[in-house]
Amino acid sequence: MIVFADTSALGSAYLGDEADGSWIADTIFEGQDPVVVCELVDVELASLLARAQRDGRIDAAGVSERLDAYADHTADDGPIGVVPLAKDTLAQARAFVLQTPVRTLDAIHLAAARLLADATADTVVLLTRDVRQASAATSLGFRLHEAPSD
Repeated sequence: MIVFADTSALGSAYLGDEADGSWIADTIFEGQDPVVVCELVDVELASLLARAQRDGRIDAAGVSERLDAYADHTADDGPIGVVPLAKDTLAQARAFVLQTPVRTLDAIHLAAARLLADATADTVVLLTRDVRQASAATSLGFRLHEAPSD
């Protein structure tokens, strides 16, 4: 199984101040399954962290620390793989926005996950905190990676 994490899941892991932050961080950084993200996360995570700073959740040093950690985690020897954006990704995302009420950037994440799933024999599951994206993903046939039941 491959876990495809979106920006909402990474934000929870890097900020650590949400109820599911530690479960998501454990899945991403300590889990037994490989974790991948779409290259789009490079920009979206910076935006999410900048918003967290504006909201007073972290300071400027916290933004820098988390972006440095993300760079380390997505380096060649890091625990997070990165799926590059390609022309095929955008074509698949276009098809998704015509099939379901998914938002543009969410469609790009889902398209990258679909292309990854098509290229591997492994099952690709989506890790997201975004309810609308999860709904679109399931309508498109994706499995969700969910927290274990207590």
